[in-house]
Amino acid sequence: MPEVSHNDVKYELEPREHDLYGFGVDVYMKGKDGSRPKAPIAFIPGRDENAATMMTQQWLKLAFPAELQGKKKK
Repeated sequence: MPEVSHNDVKYELEPREHDLYGFGVDVYMKGKDGSRPKAPIAFIPGRDENAATMMTQQWLKLAFPAELQGKKKK
């Protein structure tokens, strides 16, 4: 199963066929100890595993944006 990382959090992708949306991946947020919860946080559709992985990376950037590193005020 492919893994992606975003904001120092690892996500495991599990390919599956959805009745309504077709092929895609279930996205599981992995714990710090490497454990995986029973339920996925999202289903991301894609025409194949590579497309679904790319769509997942884009979705993670939108859903969990990185904290802005601005200048600190004195």
